[in-house]
Amino acid sequence: MDGQCISQNELAKRWQVSESTLERWRYEGIGPVFMKLRGKVRYRDSDILAFEAQALQASTRQRSFTEPSHRPDGL
Repeated sequence: MDGQCISQNELAKRWQVSESTLERWRYEGIGPVFMKLRGKVRYRDSDILAFEAQALQASTRQRSFTEPSHRPDGL
């Protein structure tokens, strides 16, 4: 699976989200890393798997890694 890439459309189908959601995530820097080859966005399989592994949670009480801290001390 290493070295293989998928398109934005393929990832949107895999995760059942819209392509515009992936575009927004790229803009906000909260989605998986991506590369642009001749103007086309591609996602490496290894990066997708890593992003999915980070998103795994054991309970709803866990905070997401993308959730900003609202405490003044940053904790």
